[in-house]
Amino acid sequence: MLLTEPPPSQGDLHFRVFGFPVRVHPMFWIITAVMRLRPGGKGTTPSELLSWVAVVFVSILVHELGHAFLQRRYGGHPWITLYGLGGLASCDDEDRSPRSQILISLAGPVAGFLLALATLFLLNLMGHATSLQWAEKPQLRMASMVGFPIYRFWVLWEPLGSPFANSILGDVLLVNIVWGLINLLPVYPLDGGRVSREALTLHNPRGGIVLSLQISAVTAIVMAFVAAVYWQLMFTAILFGYLAYSNYQTLQAYRDDRW
Repeated sequence: MLLTEPPPSQGDLHFRVFGFPVRVHPMFWIITAVMRLRPGGKGTTPSELLSWVAVVFVSILVHELGHAFLQRRYGGHPWITLYGLGGLASCDDEDRSPRSQILISLAGPVAGFLLALATLFLLNLMGHATSLQWAEKPQLRMASMVGFPIYRFWVLWEPLGSPFANSILGDVLLVNIVWGLINLLPVYPLDGGRVSREALTLHNPRGGIVLSLQISAVTAIVMAFVAAVYWQLMFTAILFGYLAYSNYQTLQAYRDDRW
């Protein structure tokens, strides 16, 4: 999902899933845990921290598997790396046509959305009502339904009996829906940025790359501002600020024929 594959380390965890080699860098566990830490008196309990890390691990692995399955479909032999800023499905021998690359890029977020829908479907099978609504204020069928909005799109469900289980459920839906939508923004190297680059370079390779980097940098600046001022999520603001700077530097290097 982000940046470049880190070098191997002695703390790496290795395994295979569906035939794909997977490597988990130790910084993945550290940064994921830091994202969950809450300051103040209550803080974050060990069980909350462990469940959060587990949810992010499974969710990002599913996301990268979405990329990897499409890379295999287009003739590649991919491998997956989970590291400090997310994950990466690497492949150097798949079909490089724009159509294939666009579908490969979209496959990751789609895999996360399908995991969220499967979770809601399982809740319904268990007898817990769920609802997806587009409205300024949700029309709750039950006074006890809980959820979260994404602008005016509401994800709602009848909570489980255990507060701990309900917290895990909320994390699964939040990570796979909200992070998936953010990943579709036209910011390189997010998946949406890759789609933007491939689409804009179809008929004008050099001009399309310049335009995609300009769109990427401006979008990242806007997201950094929104995250800092409106969402008050400093980690997200710093991340998009870094991506804005990285895209600007890449744009300057490309214009100077050094990229």
